[in-house]
Amino acid sequence: MNYLRALRARRRALQECERARRELHGSVEDLVASYEARPLPILAGAAGIGFVFAQMRVGSGLVRTGVRMATGPAWGLLRQFVDRLG
Repeated sequence: MNYLRALRARRRALQECERARRELHGSVEDLVASYEARPLPILAGAAGIGFVFAQMRVGSGLVRTGVRMATGPAWGLLRQFVDRLG
């Protein structure tokens, strides 16, 4: 009996994880699309958020992660641009 209950709980947890993963992928796709459409305002916003975090003395690891997230799409776009030129 407990085994069957555990299996049902596992299936529900897997379904919840898959749903959350789909939502996350959708959010990332929306963010990338908005970044591709307007990269400068997005970068300026990320820089502003970084400045606010620095003033609040948020840990440097969190700020570094935010910078990586903000600049990641920029490097991808730059690589695509260079590939098209070459």
